[in-house]
Amino acid sequence: MSKVLFITEKVSFISEGIINHLKAQDFKVLTVKPDVTAISNFLKEDNSKDEEGAIDPEVAALLTQEGEEGSESGGSSGGSSEKKDDIPRIFILYLQGEDNLMIDVLGYIRDLVEDRGIRFFVIGTQEELDTVIGKKKSDYIAEMYTRPVDLQELIKRLQKEGEAVDKLKEFKSILIVDDDATALRSMKSLLSSHYKILVANSGMNAITILAKNHVDLILLDFEMPIINGPKVLEMIRSDPNSSNIPVMFLTAKGDKRSIMEVLRFKPEKYLLKTMLPKDILDSIDEFFRMKR
Repeated sequence: MSKVLFITEKVSFISEGIINHLKAQDFKVLTVKPDVTAISNFLKEDNSKDEEGAIDPEVAALLTQEGEEGSESGGSSGGSSEKKDDIPRIFILYLQGEDNLMIDVLGYIRDLVEDRGIRFFVIGTQEELDTVIGKKKSDYIAEMYTRPVDLQELIKRLQKEGEAVDKLKEFKSILIVDDDATALRSMKSLLSSHYKILVANSGMNAITILAKNHVDLILLDFEMPIINGPKVLEMIRSDPNSSNIPVMFLTAKGDKRSIMEVLRFKPEKYLLKTMLPKDILDSIDEFFRMKR
């Protein structure tokens, strides 16, 4: 059963009809308001329960205020950390006359799309879509649907997405850590069809992600500002929960002296950023073959 997080200010007659159609097609539909705090707290709840028994996000926010220290990307989550494989992987934002840009909500969802493989859909009138999203669909949005929605088309697409999510669960997980946004996107694009990818743009962000997610391999940039690759590796190895995760260094320098410096920290191996994409993919594939 695929989980869908249905984000809407209020459940109307039309949106309730869409929700009921999704449930009839064996989707588990959970609803939440378009608010970063509400969505973040909702994702931290035990989503294994039926939607009828789910805690209202606003109530959950009050119950969990004490001890909370930030959102998924910001720091510790207190005692109710998210489990990556338990959260819905399909998000639907249902617009109902919103005249604001909801920049914070869209930014938060964009981060979830990039970091956790969320598939994000938006439903609204053409005017609502133009106002909230803009006239051009952003890359992090899987699809935009204009009301009235063709439910057969929507359900067919979501079923395909659900099948893709189920298949993705069988993949190995890789965390890519690099302060260069272009390098992160390129590596994610290269590996995402073969592996389940998480990304971090700093060492501290990587440590936060590792506290909440299981990964099978870490690709770690050797040279990063503030906390460099070797220091991040030391932090990873000092934590019992991550100490056994294999780490490969990513380095832009291929001269002998630089490589000897990389090898001094005893990574699983190193990958040159100047390698051909096919050679990088082959190296990682070979690593997992040897681990079987």
